[in-house]
Formats: sequence, structure tokens, C-alpha cells
Amino acid sequence: MSFRDITVGLFGAFQLARMQKSASRYFENTPEAFWRSFQAAIVAVPAYCLLQLLNLTEMPVDSAPFRILIVELSAYIIGWVLFPLIMITVTGAIGKTDNYFQYIVAWNWAIVLQICFYLVVVSIAVSGLLSPSISAFIGFGAVVAFLFYQGFITCVMLDVRPPVAIMIVLLDFVIALMLNQISRSLYFS
Repeated sequence: MSFRDITVGLFGAFQLARMQKSASRYFENTPEAFWRSFQAAIVAVPAYCLLQLLNLTEMPVDSAPFRILIVELSAYIIGWVLFPLIMITVTGAIGKTDNYFQYIVAWNWAIVLQICFYLVVVSIAVSGLLSPSISAFIGFGAVVAFLFYQGFITCVMLDVRPPVAIMIVLLDFVIALMLNQISRSLYFS
């Protein structure tokens, strides 16, 4: 892993979170940058593990820890690979294959910020510092913010209009929900 790639990727993702269109300059549009951007999955793994542990403390399951580990690890890897694979077809269909690599590079680094931010939100909710209704409202607000953030990234990096970006973000959201449902069902199979 390259420290430079990590810092540039995270800085660019942070600039996108600040709604800076010029942040696109932090993301190369090459196959090499595309492959390097999957380092983000490694960077995000500690926060993701903590997030899953917090989720399991809130909603315990009666399944072997090893089974949960295998299911969650598999779902994590699939989650990082499935959307980029689907986007090959989507970018081709909308005539944006020239922007594909740069888009996925930005998308991957943005996921790290989203996981870390959501870890903070869930930690606050689990801590009991706020009422359950306020925690739920903050959680809902975080999801809306993530969807808006992803929409902005999609508009900027793919150079598409908001309706197209909304459809792509909804596609990713549905994929994530389905993957979560499938992985949770595998705890008990």
C-alpha cells in the first residue's frame, strides 16, 4: 500500500464531501489507479469491523462467531467488487466509459469516509447518550447525506445530470440492501 495513494485518495474524497468539483483532479483515470484504489477496502476494514461488532451488540444473532466472520468477510469483499462490475455495463449504456476508472477510484475512497462517519453515528447511538428517536433521526440523516454525497460524486466524476446520478446511486443502495439481507440470512442457513 502506498501512503501517498491513501492520503491523496482520502483528501480527494474529503474535498468531494465538501462539494468541491475540482476534487476530480485527485483521482487518476487509469486502470492502474483503478486497481490501486481498492487499497481503500483495506484502509476501511478496521472501521467496518468495529461497525459490524456494534451492529451485532445491538441486534445479537445466535450463530457461531466463525460463521459470522466468514459471512461478513465474504459480504465485504463482494460489496467492494459487485458495484464496480455492474458499473462497467452502466457506464457503457450511458456513454461514459471514458470516465469509468476515475469514477470508481473516487467512489472507492469515498466509501472509506462513509464507513468512518457511519461508525461515529452508530457509536453515538449505541452509547445511549441520545434518545433512541434522536439516534434514529441522526442515522436517517447520515443515510440521506451519504446518498447526496454519492450523487454529487456521480455527477462530477461521470459528468452526468442529476437524474442519471440518482438512478446510479439508487442502484448502489439497492445492491447494498440486498447484500445485507442475503448476508444476514446466511447467519442461520
